[in-house]
Parts: sequence; structure tokens; C-alpha cells
Amino acid sequence: MSTLDDAIGETVRLLGDVPQIEPRFTRQLAACFEDARDAVGGVRYHIDHQAELPVVDASGRVIAHRRLDIRLLFTQQVGRRGDYLGIECKYTDASDRRTDDDYVGEGVDRIVSGAYAAGHPFAIMVGLERVGPLARTIANIDARLQARYGSDQGLRAASLWRLPMVRESEHPQAGGPHRIVLVHGFWPVTSAATA
Repeated sequence: MSTLDDAIGETVRLLGDVPQIEPRFTRQLAACFEDARDAVGGVRYHIDHQAELPVVDASGRVIAHRRLDIRLLFTQQVGRRGDYLGIECKYTDASDRRTDDDYVGEGVDRIVSGAYAAGHPFAIMVGLERVGPLARTIANIDARLQARYGSDQGLRAASLWRLPMVRESEHPQAGGPHRIVLVHGFWPVTSAATA
């Protein structure tokens, strides 16, 4: 998660203090993520931007594709269909509640429904805050998660990740017995969001 933190910081530095359309930001983020990964060394993994994930019907026929913002493939996942670490990014704005609705409805729900990261132990959601304060956005998203999925599925502390802006939530995936942990990281992407 610290490599992702470094990559987001560098992406913000390179793109400046101007809000970007999400694919432009995530395209730059994927490139900066590769640079941060290479600088740290250690575990090797492949980073894909806008990776296509197949949507199949009941017979197994591919009927469409969805695009995950960033897909990480670690060595042990290569050659194992559907095995990856998914990162989905959404812009947030503490003063606009439509953005936390989008974060949950168009981001979290894709993972909870099993459209992304089906059967995985965890996945990552990234909130890119444009206005701030981050604390208000985190509270808004927590309220939205609890309203949509239940009071037991809101945000909780995530001390394992050692970053102050990271939280977790846990959900049954695709209505089944499997439970997935979502790691939620929130970052300011404009100077206004850091105030």
C-alpha cells in the first residue's frame, strides 16, 4: 500500500492541481505505480491499466467486458484465470454527495457483486478527493456503505496497512457465503483537498 501511496503522490505532482478525467489520472497512476514498484524492488508484479475482465452468461459464453482501473498480477497468479489484485479508483468530493454514491454504486458494488475480484480475499478501492476535507469524505462513504449494505458493513480501522487514510470494510460477495475485505484508501489530489 505504501507503493500505491508513492505512486498517487507522484501522479498528483506530475498532473498538477487540476482535476483530470478519471481514465487520464489512472493511466498516469499506472505508469507511476510501475516506477514506484521498480524503485522499491522486492516482490515482482505486473501492472495493467484498464484491464478487460470478461462478463459471461450462464453457459460460460463471454457477452461483454468490464474495465478494471488497475489490475496487479503477481508471479503466483500468472496462468490462473481470474486471479489478480484489483484496484478500482473513483473521484470523491466531500461537498458533493453524488460522488460518494458513485464510489459505492459504481466502485464498491462492482466488487461486492462479484463483477470484479470474484472469490478473492480482498480488493482495493481508491478515493481520489478533489475538495476535502478527507475526514468528511470518509464519513460520507461510511454512511453510504452502511445504508446500502447494513450497519455491520461500514468502514473500520485498518491498522495492518499503516497509513492514516486507509480503512477496511467486509462484505458477503455475490450474495453467497464468500466474504471479501475491501481496503479503502483515500488521497487528496488537489491542494484544496489537503486544507
